[in-house]
Amino acid sequence: MADEVVLLDFWPSHFGMRVRISLVEKGIKYEYKEENLGEKSPLLLKMNPVHKKIPILIHNGKSICESLIMVEYIDEVWNEKSPLLLTDPYERAVAKFWADYVDKKVYDNGRKICMSKGEEQKNAKKEFIEILKVLEGELGEKPYFGGANMGFLDVALIPFYSWFYSYKTCGKFSIEAECPKFVVGQRSAWRKRVSLNHFLTQRRSMNLFSNSRNGLELNRFNTVYMFLYWIFFGDLFLEQNLLDKSPLLLKMNPIHQKIHVLIQIGKTICESIIIVKYIDEVWKDKYPFLPSDPYQRAKAKFWADYIDKKVLWVCLIN
Repeated sequence: MADEVVLLDFWPSHFGMRVRISLVEKGIKYEYKEENLGEKSPLLLKMNPVHKKIPILIHNGKSICESLIMVEYIDEVWNEKSPLLLTDPYERAVAKFWADYVDKKVYDNGRKICMSKGEEQKNAKKEFIEILKVLEGELGEKPYFGGANMGFLDVALIPFYSWFYSYKTCGKFSIEAECPKFVVGQRSAWRKRVSLNHFLTQRRSMNLFSNSRNGLELNRFNTVYMFLYWIFFGDLFLEQNLLDKSPLLLKMNPIHQKIHVLIQIGKTICESIIIVKYIDEVWKDKYPFLPSDPYQRAKAKFWADYIDKKVLWVCLIN
């Protein structure tokens, strides 16, 4: 029996584009259903009763939500073609860290550029360029963030590139002039893949942002990572004074300069959920955290993401 794959989406969604790119790269046939976010369909509300938002991947009647979880699920289920994540646990953790960085930094700053004015917009543009330069450093001389082939971070980032025209038009600045290697070089590499050309079209999103500036609010994607996971391996635990951060912390997490940082044989893994996944992949012979079934794994990741987005924030404001 053939797989039944349905995607509930809204065409300009950065997060939906990730899923569409993954499906196209894997050569998976799927049914696309456009959603009216002003009047959400009964299917959307049924398949994502927790967040009630797109995108939603429905595979043989089962729903998977949250774009990066969906991309990882697609890579696990359809693993015969175009792997997006490498097999090495450390390399997988690094790719997930940078995808998380994109979600936390690129989206919010791009939105600020288009939705703010004056000093706030000026600061947003400055920070946006700094973010791209950090990503430019991670890219290095590689053709793709995934190395010789397109990978997980490329899929996470490409949808935001499709909005660069909106960002620079609203902000009245040149992204290419500030980050020529990243913008021009990556555009050239990505355009070599015919399947991506549709997703690299920039001007169509401009109309949506014009409406946004007149009052249409787009869904905000905010995550808060402040949970401390106590993992007992008999390893060395180094307490950190967050008001006077140690040289080791600053060296091992130069991007965010914050806890939590796991160091294994000189390699660093950052962001608590990514650390937990890494631990589960490396030390998989005892107490598995994630089930082997891809759908059950996706569900567990969805609820962990829900806790990070919802539970801590409720605790902080009460």
